[in-house]
Amino acid sequence: MSTNLFDADASTTDELAARRRARVTLADLDAAFRAELITDYVKVRRTGSWSDELRMLAMAKRYDKAHPDEAPLFDELHAVEMFGAQYSEAA
Repeated sequence: MSTNLFDADASTTDELAARRRARVTLADLDAAFRAELITDYVKVRRTGSWSDELRMLAMAKRYDKAHPDEAPLFDELHAVEMFGAQYSEAA
């Protein structure tokens, strides 16, 4: 039995996967993406990989463009850059 929410093969036959997928909303996925990107950005800042930082900032800009009614994700990442990781933990 598959527990993968997005397993296309199992989605038509696995009742548990279908029920889980039915409960996952786009807002849940968006919130998870935001949290994951902020966490990954903090980790990348510690490594000093400028190219990875730029890639994540670009992802944040694309997200902001697709979600204009939300607080800008790019601004959150920029605040982490300006004020350190404690900003994301307090936000």
